Amino acid sequence: MEATISIPPGWQYPRFTFGQRTQQGAIIGMRYYAADTFLGQEYGEGWRYIMLPDKNQEEERHQVEEEVKLLTPEELRTQLQAEIDYHSDQIEQLKSELASVPITVTVTVAESGEQNSAPISKPSTVSSPPSLDSLIDGAKVILREIAKHPDYLAFEYQPDLTVGDAQTALDYLQSGLEDSQKLDITSNIFP
Repeated sequence: MEATISIPPGWQYPRFTFGQRTQQGAIIGMRYYAADTFLGQEYGEGWRYIMLPDKNQEEERHQVEEEVKLLTPEELRTQLQAEIDYHSDQIEQLKSELASVPITVTVTVAESGEQNSAPISKPSTVSSPPSLDSLIDGAKVILREIAKHPDYLAFEYQPDLTVGDAQTALDYLQSGLEDSQKLDITSNIFP
């Protein structure tokens, strides 16, 4: 349900709205001085607007309705584009930070309550990808959990290649990688 504001009978309707951008700043509040009140008799009937010239400061200004000047379409467009550019830069910086955060896959095994963690480091640059060992370990943990998952077991899925085949492929890949690393160590020791 959308919030509404009721204006009492006899009051003038305001020309401006909450949040509207003006030359004096954004409108953050409004007051009405009714004709039959002390403030209305002392300062004149009408709306007073509370303006925030700078959203990064506490200072606020009070303006009578006649003093409030709207931004021209060009000024408003420039102001909005500056905010969009600022926030776009912030988003890009946050994406850069996020890309450098390593990913850890944690799977809880239901029967034993034991946790298997396989850290997978997300590369921060193209030149430093995560280690193949950590990717293989993470993939093995995930495949084991898929094979035991009740939804998978109830699915009656019968493809040409099974989850077991994928696990075997990872075992062969890991074995080949270990053999390759042993050869590298041996060739460094015995040139």
